[in-house]
Amino acid sequence: MNDQPPCLGLPGFLQSKDSWQTLPATVAAKALCQDRCPRNTFLACARSALTAGTCVGDDEPRVADGVVMAGIVCRGDALTAKSLRRIIKQLSEAPTKRPTHCLHCHKPMTTRRRKMLGHVVHEGGGLCTGCRRAEQRSA
Repeated sequence: MNDQPPCLGLPGFLQSKDSWQTLPATVAAKALCQDRCPRNTFLACARSALTAGTCVGDDEPRVADGVVMAGIVCRGDALTAKSLRRIIKQLSEAPTKRPTHCLHCHKPMTTRRRKMLGHVVHEGGGLCTGCRRAEQRSA
């Protein structure tokens, strides 16, 4: 299993100019984080983003600024820190096993390999394929 983050060397993860958070490369970078990054790598990225903006000689750690980390456009402010802490809390408390029912539509779930009548296919994040895709379209 490859634990390398899928973001290495790709555009959109570093601030390139003003209003960079709306650029297509940045939007794609956020989606890549949330959809393709392995869970452990994603969690480690969120934790490191909380102190990535710290300069040498600072008394207090600072949150990352001008980068996309853990699917968040980091701006070095309190809102960024709050978003990162929420992600860390959710991933730390979340069960590592696939839930038996979709967290949104509550239908019983199965895997792609073992399709069963009356069950929906698990996509990720505790959601079935239909709910996960609907969530991505609405974002």
